[in-house]
This record gives sequence, structure tokens and C-alpha cells, in this order.
Amino acid sequence: MTLHVTTSPLAHLSAAPILPFWILLLLLAGGITAAILQYRSIRRRLGGGKAVVLSVMRLSLFCMLLLFMLNISATGRKEHATIPSIAVLLDTSPSMGLPGGSEGTRLDEAKQILLKRLLGALEKTYDVRLYELGDGLKELNKEEVSTLQPDGKRVDIIDALKKLEGRASLAVLLSDGTAKPLDSSDSASNGPLSKSLPVLVIPVGDAATYRDILLSAAKAPTVAFRGREVTIDTTITDRGYANVTVPVLLKDGARLITTKNVHFTKSGESLSVSLSFTPEEAGTHLLSVSIPLQADESIASNNIANLSMKVLKDKTRILFVSGTPSPNYRFMRMALKNDPSVDLLSFVILRGPSNVINVPLHEQSLIPFPVDTLFSGELKDFDLLIFDNLPLHVYLNQKHLESIRDFVGSGGAFALIGGPNMSDGGRVTLTPLNEILPVAFTQEPDYSRSARSVRVTAAGSVHPVTRLSPDKALNLRLWSEMPPLDGINDLNVKRSGTVLLESAASPSRPVLTVGNYGKGRVLALATDFSWKWGTGMLAQGRDNSAYLRFIERAVRWLTNDQALNPIAMMLPERSEEGQDAEIRIRIAENETLLFSVFSPGGIKLPAQIKSGGVPGEYIGSFRPERKGTYRLRAETGTGSLEELLVAGGQMERLDGAPDHQLLSSISAATGGKVVRAGDNPVSEIQPYMEKAKKSFVEEREVPLWSLPWAVAFVVGWLAAEWFLRRRWGLA
Repeated sequence: MTLHVTTSPLAHLSAAPILPFWILLLLLAGGITAAILQYRSIRRRLGGGKAVVLSVMRLSLFCMLLLFMLNISATGRKEHATIPSIAVLLDTSPSMGLPGGSEGTRLDEAKQILLKRLLGALEKTYDVRLYELGDGLKELNKEEVSTLQPDGKRVDIIDALKKLEGRASLAVLLSDGTAKPLDSSDSASNGPLSKSLPVLVIPVGDAATYRDILLSAAKAPTVAFRGREVTIDTTITDRGYANVTVPVLLKDGARLITTKNVHFTKSGESLSVSLSFTPEEAGTHLLSVSIPLQADESIASNNIANLSMKVLKDKTRILFVSGTPSPNYRFMRMALKNDPSVDLLSFVILRGPSNVINVPLHEQSLIPFPVDTLFSGELKDFDLLIFDNLPLHVYLNQKHLESIRDFVGSGGAFALIGGPNMSDGGRVTLTPLNEILPVAFTQEPDYSRSARSVRVTAAGSVHPVTRLSPDKALNLRLWSEMPPLDGINDLNVKRSGTVLLESAASPSRPVLTVGNYGKGRVLALATDFSWKWGTGMLAQGRDNSAYLRFIERAVRWLTNDQALNPIAMMLPERSEEGQDAEIRIRIAENETLLFSVFSPGGIKLPAQIKSGGVPGEYIGSFRPERKGTYRLRAETGTGSLEELLVAGGQMERLDGAPDHQLLSSISAATGGKVVRAGDNPVSEIQPYMEKAKKSFVEEREVPLWSLPWAVAFVVGWLAAEWFLRRRWGLA
């Protein structure tokens, strides 16, 4: 709002005497008397003419002093008239890039109205301020209008109008209405929109010619369980089609999982569609729900919704094969069965192929070891394979061993337990298993029976498998108190292996070694006497909880159970290109966090990390510049975690149908109106501007004694009187 000022001449003079008026009259009378007496005194010396001049000058000076005592003030008047300001808001959200009612986009249509029919006429009379309504509210100059592009995010018109309240007399909005919808709090009766800022709406876009079928909502659980049915709920909206049937497709990557048809009888319908499937593999699944592109559709990108879902194991499936019914097999089997999250299938070899008995096969109670069934077809159904002191060459051929190698490489887990048959007489070195093991066998014999205690290595003190207690000192004490082992395999560690436990006597040998192969994990326990860590404690009158915890943590680490990971990441429900994504990360206290983000092309991106306000909690953030799948990695000194975040495009799930009804609601709530394409917007604006015009009069009172010319006149008059007195010989 600007001011126009009109100055008027002095309206009147006023007096506010500093002494009572009767005293001033007495002083005036005294002054006149003094002037007469002075005249008589100097007339004889100077003559009548000069005596009159000096006396009159002295009397006039006295009268001037009396005028100052009257405190006379002059009052001036200024009239101020306000020029109303108009805020013109130009919508640059993504939907403004869609075809408009005429040639070009909706934004082009809005620019034509603004530059050719509106802006020039308004600038002549009013204070016009231009704003871009896109990624926030941004003030523009006239030259920038022609270069605007529809690249902002979906706008919040209500928030923008609230920011302009008190800063303009009228808002003119050029938009297609595809903004955040009004909720109940934004209604005309109780909403925050004020009638102090009327909104005159100029809608663009043609709803009658708009065609689109969109996935307006798609919701899937972020976590599911393998083998349990999962339902994905979607909402499909029809814009401009009638009596049409479209298929809804659910894919896991490029693989089609299921499909369902949905039928629309009329335009404007929104129908719910549920798609169900049962995930068979654990891990992160990148799902997509899509609708084939229809004829004349305005937007293709909102026909698909990409989702990320983590599938966890409901139960950990373990295949446990032991070469002999030893105490190690018995107690390890009991420990595994003790865990309710484990689904165990175990075999123990009671009779080898060389043990011939004179009993027909159908009369034997022993079940043959189903080698081909397990290792040719069903191995993929397990999470962990354990071989305990098993002579491999007796039961498994080259094809079976290759299957085990491929099973681990694709994400499975394998544990090799020691004993006299651990290396199968050195044959393991010549099999595909040698590729995946983190240890190498020494020359025969590689097994010795002598009591050896174990100690935790530096890596073992922080590794999840051997960290039996969060307290580091207590953890070391627990392992130091473990009973010694009566048998151990002499192994060498490979570069790919990490030793967690080693024999305490010199030279030390690796007892527990872990490693990775492909996507899977491998563990080698070089003893068949680990059962003594359980029974030995019981013999000392203590419980065997440390042994049970060791078996449980070994299984969880091998199967990559996230419950064992000291790091947790919580992803946002939805992420979009061009908008910051925030990831909440939790780690153990006193740990240092390293947060990395990699683009869909594998390039490391800038990322920020800040405290979440709670010890051990952080917030990582980055801005995905394009849609796709981003890899997030959090690392500490004791572990790491990777997650996938799917960032959608700006147009995904965007309902681009012009919503002129929303614009009408906004104008009605503010006391404004809707101006149609054929109306004259300038003439519609004028009545609002006339009401907004205001004027006021400013009066300013100036005391006479404060005027520089009055003071200068008195000083000059005194100087003249003194000059004449001196010239005429009186001074």
C-alpha cells in the first residue's frame, strides 16, 4: 500500500501564553511607558526624529518578546490518500504444465491473462505485487513472469493466502486448483481464511476435456513376514472415462505377482482395490502397482506407485546334519529347539553306507538320509545349513556341494562344526565348499585331543556373535570362565575370515571364525566340544545361559537377523524427488555414526546428519534429485546397516484434474469471487479497490519561537538598534 500526499495552507494560529494574560497586558503597558520615557530622555541630545526611531525600535523589540510569551503556534494540514495494493499469485505447481483450455499449457494460459489483460491496466492505478506460488511463496518482478516453468511442488494455497493477510488489499489467484485440499478447519465458517483479504480467482484449465486414470493411493506394510499373506490397498480414481475396465498389476521387480480388474461406470469414481500375495523370500522387495496407459490420458506417471517392503523371516529354518550322535549334536540341537523362532530339521547319521545289516530295507526303523531331495531341490527353503563333523564324501557329490556354494552366494548361511571329520580327510579343500569357508585346513591330521582354553580376540569383543553381554568387561569374564575344550581342529584363517575366538595357549589357533561369501554368511567352529560351555557351567553349579545365548546369536548373525543389529533405520512413509527426505537412525550410545547415501546409479550423494535430541538417536537427510531407488548406509564401529528408499516423481499420484470447485470455495470463504474466461478481470477488481481506498489528514502544530526566521528577525532587529545607538553616540 502506498501514500499520496496533498498539502494545504496554514489553517489557523493559536496561542498558549506562558504567563497569565493580564500580566502580559501590564508588561505591555510598562513597555509603552518605558518607550515614552526613553523618547523624552534622548530627544534633547539627538533630536525628535532620531529619538522616535530608537524608541519605536526598543518598543517593537519588547512587543516581540511579549509575542514569544504568548506562545503562538501555526497549524499546518496534510491530507494522505492510500493507494491499495494487489497481490497477484501465479500457480507454478506441476499440474500447471498440463495442456490448458487453449494452445499451450495451463501456465501459458495464466501468463497470457496476466501479461495481456491484467497487469498493464492494474499497474496504472494500483500498487501491484507479483508472487510465484510453487515451492513456497516467492515475490517476482514483471520480467520474470515469462520465464516461469511448472517445476514447483504441489502448492498449499491456504498457507500462502494466510501469509499475505495484512500485506495486501486484494489477492488475485491464477490457478487450476490442484492444490492441497481444504479441510474442515479451512471452511468459510470456522477456518483461518480471513475476509480482510478477498481472493479474486481466475481459474485455468478445462476439466471437461481432462482424461486420466490414476493411482491416488497405494499403501503396503513396510514390514512383512515370509510365508504370510500380505495385502496392498490401493485407490484408483477415474477422471473423464465412463464404462471402462482397467487391470491393476502388482509386480516384484520385473516379476508379475498378481493382477485384478476394476470397472468404472462413470467419471469421477474412486474405487478401492486390494492386492494380496505371499512373499517367499526374505529381504527388501521393490514392489510396484501399475495401471496400463489408457487412450488420451493426460498423465502417464501417476499410473504407477513404487513401494519398498522388507520381508522378515517368521521363523528361521535350519537344516542340521551331524555325522555322529555325539554330545555336541545333542546339546546344540537342544539349544536350537529351545529357541521358539527356529524351525529345525535335523539328521544324525546312525548308520553309514558301509554298515551292512541283514534286515530288509522295509523292516528298518532308520530313515535314509534324503540327500538328493534336500540338496537338489529344497535347500533354498532353508535359511541356515549346519554340518557337524560330517564326512562329506560319503553322502554328497560334486553337484550337491555346488548347490551349497550357490545357496550361500545367493544369501543363505552355512556353519561348519569341527571334529575328526571336519575336513573330511582333507577332501574339503578340493570341493566347492573351500570357496566359501573363511578358514583353510592344515595337513593331516588336523584334529588333536588336548584341553585348550579359549580367549576372545579384539574383533570378537565387539562382534555380535561373541558379545554375550553389553558390558565389555563382563563379556570378557564370561568367556574366560568357559571350560576348556577337549578337542580342536588346527586351522589357518583366510584373508576373508575374522577370528572371534582363539586358543589361549601359544601358538594360538582360530576356534571361531566368521566370514562372508556373496550375499551370505559363513561360520567355522573348530571344535566338537563346545557343548562343554553348557554342561561345564552346570557342573560348576551355574546356569548354561551363556552357551544358549552364544548359539542364538550365532544363528541370528548367520541369518542376518536385524534384531541383532545395533543399528536401526526408520524410513519416511513417502519420499519425492526434489524434496528433502529425513531418516531417523538409532545406534548404541557412545558410538560414532557414519551416514552415506548412494544414487540409483551408485554415486555417493551429499548427506547431512544431526542429533535427534535423544542419546543414540540421529536424523540423516538428503535430497533425491530424481526418482528411483536410493541406497542408505549407516555404519558404526560395531556394525552397519543398509536400507533402500524409493523416491517417487513429482507427478506420481498427482490428480491433475482442474478443481475449480476448490477455487470457488476459497473465493467464497474470503468474500471474493470467481472471474471466468469471458469476464473483464479489471472491471471486477475495481469495486474491491474502491472499498480498500482510505485517506486521513495529518495536522502539524509549529510554535512561532521554533521558526528560524523569527529568531533571526529578533537578532537582526537587536543588532540594528544597537548599531544606530552607537552611530548616534549613545553607546
